[in-house]
Amino acid sequence: RGMGAHRFDHCLLYGDDVDGTVRLFIEVLGFKMAEQVMAGDVLVGAFLTCSTKPHDIAFIRNPEKGKFHHCSFILDTWNDVLRAADIISRKDVSLDIGPTRHGITRGATIYFFDPSGNRNEVFAG
Repeated sequence: RGMGAHRFDHCLLYGDDVDGTVRLFIEVLGFKMAEQVMAGDVLVGAFLTCSTKPHDIAFIRNPEKGKFHHCSFILDTWNDVLRAADIISRKDVSLDIGPTRHGITRGATIYFFDPSGNRNEVFAG
């Protein structure tokens, strides 16, 4: 039924202090750094995990504090992502990006907006 999402997978948040946020998540919450994106000596993106998933939460440097980018839900296959695209078009859901592949994980993905304007993602891989 619906897109067939199995579970919540991760979220991505923006903020102006990625270094401090990463320290908090690693030193206080016990997360591990899965991947980071640097611009010279500046940490601009951090993908952290507390599980066996590629990442559970990600932070991207942005001048505005406390900005939500998206939450993500897992599907099984690329065909499920294509089915999600079909459902999005049939149900007149606001499409953001996709179907496409992520640059970092190479997972198949599609982004869309809920009626409140929040960006959501379903992906496989």
